[in-house]
Amino acid sequence: MLDQYRRIKRDHQGEVLFFRLGDFYEMFQEDAVEVSSLLNLTLTSRTGQPMCGVPYHAARSYIARLMRLGKKVAICEQISEPGNGLIERQVVEIITPGTTIDEDYLDRGSSNYLACLALSKESLSFAYIDLSIGDFYATSFPSENAAELLRGELERLDVKEMIIQESLLEEYKPIKDAIDERTGLVLNRWADWLFDKERSRERLNKQFGSASLKGFGLGENAPEIISAGALLDYLDDTAKTLIPHVRAIAVYDDSEFVGIDEATQRNLELIRNLQDGENHFTLLEVMDHTRTAMGRRLLKGRILHPLRDAAKINARLGMVEKLYHNQEKLGCFRDMLAKTPDLERLCSRIAMDKAHGKDMAAVKNALNSFGLIYQESRVFDFQFESPEAALLAGEKNSQALVLLGELKKLLEKGLAEDPSILLTEGKLIQEGFDPELDRLRELRDNGRKTLETYLEEEKGLTGIASLKIRYNRLIGYYFEVNKNHLSKVPGHFIRRQGMATGERYTTNRLGELESEINGASDKIIELEKKLFLEIREQAKSCLESLGSAGRYIAELDAAQSLARASTIHGWARPIVDNENRLRIIEGRHPVVEAHLPRGEFIPNDVILDEAGIAFALITGPNMAGKSTYLRQAALTVIMAQAGSFVPAEEAIIGMCDRIYCRVGASDSLARGESTFLVEMNETAYILHTATEKSLVIMDEIGRGTGTNDGLSIAWAVCEDLLDRIKCRTLFATHYHELSQISHPRMSNRSMEVSDNNGEIVFLRKLKEGSTSNSYGLHAARLAGLPETVLERAGEILETLEAANPIKAQIPPHEKKESKVPSEREAKFLSKLAKLDPDSLTPLEALNLIHEWKKSVSVPGENFVKRRSLIKDESGGPSLFDTEI
Repeated sequence: MLDQYRRIKRDHQGEVLFFRLGDFYEMFQEDAVEVSSLLNLTLTSRTGQPMCGVPYHAARSYIARLMRLGKKVAICEQISEPGNGLIERQVVEIITPGTTIDEDYLDRGSSNYLACLALSKESLSFAYIDLSIGDFYATSFPSENAAELLRGELERLDVKEMIIQESLLEEYKPIKDAIDERTGLVLNRWADWLFDKERSRERLNKQFGSASLKGFGLGENAPEIISAGALLDYLDDTAKTLIPHVRAIAVYDDSEFVGIDEATQRNLELIRNLQDGENHFTLLEVMDHTRTAMGRRLLKGRILHPLRDAAKINARLGMVEKLYHNQEKLGCFRDMLAKTPDLERLCSRIAMDKAHGKDMAAVKNALNSFGLIYQESRVFDFQFESPEAALLAGEKNSQALVLLGELKKLLEKGLAEDPSILLTEGKLIQEGFDPELDRLRELRDNGRKTLETYLEEEKGLTGIASLKIRYNRLIGYYFEVNKNHLSKVPGHFIRRQGMATGERYTTNRLGELESEINGASDKIIELEKKLFLEIREQAKSCLESLGSAGRYIAELDAAQSLARASTIHGWARPIVDNENRLRIIEGRHPVVEAHLPRGEFIPNDVILDEAGIAFALITGPNMAGKSTYLRQAALTVIMAQAGSFVPAEEAIIGMCDRIYCRVGASDSLARGESTFLVEMNETAYILHTATEKSLVIMDEIGRGTGTNDGLSIAWAVCEDLLDRIKCRTLFATHYHELSQISHPRMSNRSMEVSDNNGEIVFLRKLKEGSTSNSYGLHAARLAGLPETVLERAGEILETLEAANPIKAQIPPHEKKESKVPSEREAKFLSKLAKLDPDSLTPLEALNLIHEWKKSVSVPGENFVKRRSLIKDESGGPSLFDTEI
């Protein structure tokens, strides 16, 4: 048996092998040592080998804990019946964090993504899939900024497991660093030869049953093909079953969604807070009033993927508005949705033949809820976003509704009220569904009655009134005839045994009844299993319609969640267009406001590109609300472009292509970066990638270095944003000197402070004009610094301010136009471009330098004279030439 274990383990070195032994899954050797420590199991030994195990019936909870620890588990089952010799075993499934579809191993409200990254010529090919619902996506990154784009996607998707081309880790350090930072990511390194485009194309066509991938947006040389195909190959190896619910792949690029890089996602705390990574005090927490797991996943995806299509955004807003204005229907939908199981994940388990009895009962309940929700929602004429949900909402899709109705009737008629999760104990099929099953149940439950009925029949036929049926462990059921009636025994009675008082007989019919009674339970289990699998296959044939119903429910749930949040928090519908403007009247921070007593949050306007003003320089003291004001502007834009009402009296949101949020001070020790270096990296990324359609939020640029250095950098960054990029910008700073910048597109604004004879009150209200006081000592006093320290700081401050009463006047910024090269320079550059450095000898290189030196000489100019100490035979300069 251990030899068998070792053979199987050799093929599964990267997984914990759960080796079935009777009623236990056993682990041996290194697996036993590791798992016993991780799961606090007792470590024993067998033939000197370390060993530990878990009960078969409780294995799911242990596997779930291993999944959370980032482990893979190979399930090795007994596939032959116990008997003579060794039981045959084989691995029937490999469960990994990115491929599991079991509800015990998944977060109900979060997607569970498996990703793949590969190199395709000059691009990075990136694909990811949530096998638990069948969503499949692909995109590609240009080599420029590929690491930052990958960081943004990994942060947005929270990928659980990833397949990567090995050479990417070895040759592209920025990519390796981006992946190494994801500490919870399970990484699978694959050799380069496994990423073959033609093989990937064939695998994708096979999956979708297509002859070409053009219908999915994948051209002949699309880079996304490589990673998408490799990902399906990996699923073939792990799931070990077909995945028919994966019917399409969605290919996207950065023009579809608002670009939100990793730092911005974290700084804005969209779905995870900065303190403990949970969803408390996040935008998701405030917006999430969903009633189903499907709706929560969809809402989370929309927050992380705001749209750049005004028509789609307004369609989402339209659904929210209709529900917002009909509170009675909104409450009705919420009640019905609360009773709706996760149909999307149920579809996956049906598709992969893993749905058990309770799963099918959940499908029945989901279809019941869907029927009610569908009827109630028809009056609204909602515009659904996904094609499958939109098709289901239209009259043309009556066939899908018929299929769903028939399946619901089948489940109601065929499925037991509280079915078992096992196929080996019956309790799956409803009484009255199958006549043969009912007969067997009658036989099992009323076997004595059946025998009594047969006994009465034989009494009538034989005329033996004293005829009895008895049972004996050795010979089973038999007729007992006393000596007085032996002459009446008919010919079909078969003698079994003699007695002192008479004889024992059997009949063919009695033997059949005995066999049926004794085998009824086993036959019931087999028949129920057969009937259940037939029902599941019928459900499997309706997968497309079931998936459409799931998406329909998810979209409606996401919309009602936003309508509910808007009702509770008093949000308003924004106007979203393609103009380069941002106008938010009486705007609030959605998260801060939600955690304050009602009415305490002070609203502020955000007005950019009014009268050409697109850049607001915001000064003011710490704790006056600058960071809150900046973040609330970015969050409002994200909410609007995600299709939500926003926390404002009114809002006009000009479409943003990217949102950048450079706020706060933090280091990245894992990357070996100081606070200032992190700040500069994020600033550089913004300046390199922002466009005129972007929204930039910057707070305290340049504060991580010396005052003069920091002020210079901040000043230059402001000018670059104003003159070159020209995007909408909110720039908060304590460098009051920046208010000296004079530009027609810039406005000075500040946080208002009430100073009444030294009694400072932060009013948290934005006003026009700058301020020259940071009130740092006041903030320090509030923080509890000792009074002696504060007094001494005040003395030093007076001295410093007296020494520098007036700052140097900064000269106005002048744009430097690029110089057009002269004809001589153009010829030189052309020659230089054609030059192959690898083919030059050292001597040829020196001769070229000597030639170039002559060509740029200007008559009359004093050049350094050189004298050769050792002449080369060719007469050219020598390696030993030196200056005189």
